[in-house]
Amino acid sequence: MSDYVLVLVSAALINHLVLQAEPVEHARLHALGLCSALLIVVALPVGMALYWQLLVPLQLQDLRLFIFLPLLAALAWTLPTLLQRLRPDWPAHGLQGLLSTNAVVLGLLLQLPHDGMDSWRLLAWPLVGALGFWLALILYADLGMRSRQAEIPVALRGLPIQLIGAGVMAMAFSGFNGLFAP
Repeated sequence: MSDYVLVLVSAALINHLVLQAEPVEHARLHALGLCSALLIVVALPVGMALYWQLLVPLQLQDLRLFIFLPLLAALAWTLPTLLQRLRPDWPAHGLQGLLSTNAVVLGLLLQLPHDGMDSWRLLAWPLVGALGFWLALILYADLGMRSRQAEIPVALRGLPIQLIGAGVMAMAFSGFNGLFAP
């Protein structure tokens, strides 16, 4: 479970730092969170089905990266377009690049085959991971907003305080380690 926490926190930090290049509005943050959550929820079961139905019978498990990357790229370019059609008022433009380089989905896809998950856990993990990633994005945005308004020493402003916050969040998330162990 600690590997999953590391993947979630690091990917959320990278996505948040990429979003900081422009002024972040809450609607764009929630659009990225929703698209990332949908990407996780759709890609993990589909990727595992491809792995167990295509790669394992052909004994091509080492080629899973070459199967997962095109799957993630196709989903990353499709989901923001669908979101834009369903909710035209949401700022979903330009999210394709962020979603296609999202490490959380690829990291989870590469780790799940080794865990030997059964079907109900394969459906539960994407939901938990998606909600956790969305929560981490929101917490990073709140941390950035609060750090701009607070009196922080000059040496800690910007990236250093965000990295300290990421460490604290990783410790808080790792507190859930072993909570749902069988």
